[in-house]
Amino acid sequence: MGSVAESGRRPARSGAGRWGARAHGGVRTRRRGGRGGPSHRRGDHGGVIVEFAATVPFLMLALALVWQVLLLGVTAMYASHGAAEAARQAAVTPDDMARVDEEARKRVRAPWDGREAMTVEVVERDGARFAQVTLAMPVFLPGASGPWDVTGEARVVTEVEPRGVTP
Repeated sequence: MGSVAESGRRPARSGAGRWGARAHGGVRTRRRGGRGGPSHRRGDHGGVIVEFAATVPFLMLALALVWQVLLLGVTAMYASHGAAEAARQAAVTPDDMARVDEEARKRVRAPWDGREAMTVEVVERDGARFAQVTLAMPVFLPGASGPWDVTGEARVVTEVEPRGVTP
């Protein structure tokens, strides 16, 4: 074997440097000096609490956004179910809008089914009839109506012609 210059490798250390002796299968262990390890550095106390307190508003905002998207999905689902039921009832009783409204409201749970939060109508467009259910989009709490509406629509397949309409 040659010298260090010939092999290009550094000689093996004895392990008595800054990190202490290699123990436990080659894992370096740090020699403790003074007040202990790195967790007792000056000015580091409470850092985790400060970081947690800084992230809490962002976590709450993310949770609020997820909740709002969930409310949007539930509102759209109720609007769709209400429109399907209104279309079914409008096909059977085309002249009785009170009955169509009542049946649509049976498919929608409170507080979405309130008089100020839900409207039911049957409209004609392009030679076909459609049942439309419009629900007020809640903001953060069901029942707290916001400025947006969600509309569900279903086509009325006519089984009985409305009175006064000639084919």
